[in-house]
Amino acid sequence: MFDKLKKKKKKKKRPMEKFISLTANGVNVDAINFSLCKNPDDTPRLEVRTKDVAEALHYEHVDFEMKTNLKLVKVGANFKEAISEKHFKLYIFDIDSYEQYFI
Repeated sequence: MFDKLKKKKKKKKRPMEKFISLTANGVNVDAINFSLCKNPDDTPRLEVRTKDVAEALHYEHVDFEMKTNLKLVKVGANFKEAISEKHFKLYIFDIDSYEQYFI
């Protein structure tokens, strides 16, 4: 009888994480996508997709700062290769350091 009277617990809604900005060596980069993944040999890599050529990414070592509404991610990376695809440019970096701060 009392089972029917129990209140259902409400699940807390997590706010959706929204991309705010990406800087490379202190310069804003107009990025479409910023992804952390692994190479086939299990070393971490960073992929940055942009609409056009991004001059700030044309360095041997780049310090990235990505901000979202929930966290700040700092990544130090060495340039590996750049690929020109049909509608965008893909920059691939090998990761040296990674720090993540929740806001």
